[in-house]
Amino acid sequence: MKRLKKIKSISKNNTAKKYKVVFIDWNGTLSGSKFWGHLEYTNNDLFRKIEDTLFGSLRGLLKPWMKGELKSEDVIRSISDQANIPYTTIFDEFLYSCQHMELVSNEIPLLVREFQKRGSKVVIATDNMDSFTRWTARYMDLYTLYDDILSSSSLRGMKKDINRDGNSIFFSDYIKRENLKPGDSVLIDDSPDDIETIKNFGIDYIQIEPVVGLIPALKKILAPQQLLNI
Repeated sequence: MKRLKKIKSISKNNTAKKYKVVFIDWNGTLSGSKFWGHLEYTNNDLFRKIEDTLFGSLRGLLKPWMKGELKSEDVIRSISDQANIPYTTIFDEFLYSCQHMELVSNEIPLLVREFQKRGSKVVIATDNMDSFTRWTARYMDLYTLYDDILSSSSLRGMKKDINRDGNSIFFSDYIKRENLKPGDSVLIDDSPDDIETIKNFGIDYIQIEPVVGLIPALKKILAPQQLLNI
């Protein structure tokens, strides 16, 4: 009779790490959708005019918008005045784009639920405008799938911002509420800019390739304890 090989688990150091909380960025990570993105191919002239105005002469409005100092209506009014486009045209197309954003993969809901089955919380952590919580999250029913949504416009600070005490404006309250220790959580994000700052908050950081990198990163964290044949 052929002798069966024994099977044993690999060492603990090589197993996938379990996190209490998995923070996931939105733009470029969970979704590649853009504001007014549907116009890029259906009405490119309007799309370019809006984009060139917002990211050109009005670029200085972006951070205040993401920090909750401005509302979407304020910014759209400025675009309308600057680009000489009717306010209602810009706003209606903006609202449509906010409500019709798409995830980078249909696998995401299944993977999120798998994390939750294993006892991890999955939280959207996004530097974003008020439009995200007002329209995108509600229309896409994100509050049902995810354990929480942290957005800079609501928290009045972006992910790398710190207060006078050197604590994170964005993450501190959540970290305290969940009693998270260093290494208990991870942020998956496509941005290379915030890595060291986020790590200083005690949050592990996984930088991914925009849009295409999320699914492999989630699966790697979820990977069950591997087995070796010896």
